Amino acid sequence: MKRETIFQANLSLLKGRFMIQYLLYFLVGGTVVTAISLLAERGHPLLAGVVTLFPSITLISFYFIGRSAGNEAVAATAKSCLISLSIWVPYVLTVIWLSPRIGTNKALVIGVLIFIILAFALVYANRIVGVVQT
Repeated sequence: MKRETIFQANLSLLKGRFMIQYLLYFLVGGTVVTAISLLAERGHPLLAGVVTLFPSITLISFYFIGRSAGNEAVAATAKSCLISLSIWVPYVLTVIWLSPRIGTNKALVIGVLIFIILAFALVYANRIVGVVQT
């Protein structure tokens, strides 16, 4: 077998493993979101809220980050999560306050816009202060 053919076969195998890894991420994340939605739809909003904030997404994310990037990357990401609460709380408060007034869809759009604006501000501030190192 030619050397180029072996290289191409190895490259194809790596691409396939890479895609399977992301397919797994997608399936696990989709399963969690579906479970949370079912809880809320079945009349268990408190439980859905607890499960949403239970380290469901962070648990899965930290696990896969640890596998692919290592322990230090998990620690840096966890630190970033704590810092990011400062932009998540205004988003949630916006949804709480606006949902009964203007409807969930509009409240979510406004909440996400606030989140995005604050996220850009947080990233910009981090560049100046350097709390989270990349």
